[in-house]
Amino acid sequence: MSEVPYTVALMPILLLIRHATNDFVKTGRLPGQGPNLHLNEEGRKQAEALAKMLEKRPITAIYSSHLERAIETAWRVAGPRGLALQIRPGLADTDAGDYTGRLIKELAEGEDTRETWKAIVETPLVGRFPNGESPLDMQHRVVAELERIVAAFPDPEPPPDNAPKDESPALRPLRQAQEPAQGPALPDPPKADPVPPPVVAVVAHNSVVQAALAHFLGMPFENYERLGASPASVSTVFVSAKRTMVMAVNQTAPA
Repeated sequence: MSEVPYTVALMPILLLIRHATNDFVKTGRLPGQGPNLHLNEEGRKQAEALAKMLEKRPITAIYSSHLERAIETAWRVAGPRGLALQIRPGLADTDAGDYTGRLIKELAEGEDTRETWKAIVETPLVGRFPNGESPLDMQHRVVAELERIVAAFPDPEPPPDNAPKDESPALRPLRQAQEPAQGPALPDPPKADPVPPPVVAVVAHNSVVQAALAHFLGMPFENYERLGASPASVSTVFVSAKRTMVMAVNQTAPA
């Protein structure tokens, strides 16, 4: 990759983080947007290991879902850096409506729920939680929120015409020979060091990370749950107006 010949501020690298674990995960129930689901001891250790794994990343902003399990994870990354958490309800887990807190096994087997549950799981483009949202609605909500976050870090304006440009060393003698003699040659102007893109952490939920990755990868949405997002995992996405690159998926701190 060629050097950037002028100082710029690039659109961000997104760290898509799933919150750490909690006791509710082990109950086999659907959390949805249920409140008061806090990290357990294992989850707190996972979040602290996550913060240590990210300590050398130059994170400039941290956004979080408004749900406690996400906030408690994000706080452990933000606290040591002195960064304020920016709460975004648009990053919340899928609104499971009437199914919030229900046993997944019962939803899959119940006479009055199994067809709806099957549609949600097997055809997320059309399935919908009663009095909640569809998985596709969730993806649209999450992508819109991420677009608002990315918009806070715009691509740079193009350099002015008189900005210093890269020049091949092989061509420099030819240029100098063609220029009229005007006394001793002046040194070339110094190049500005390129500014690396800002790194922005986004702490959310399993299905939120999966849906965001499916969007950035251009995957058919019906396959979004094939993407892994373990508790306290990080998936890295470079975003710009010209291209998007998924750089890593489901990275976790060493045990």
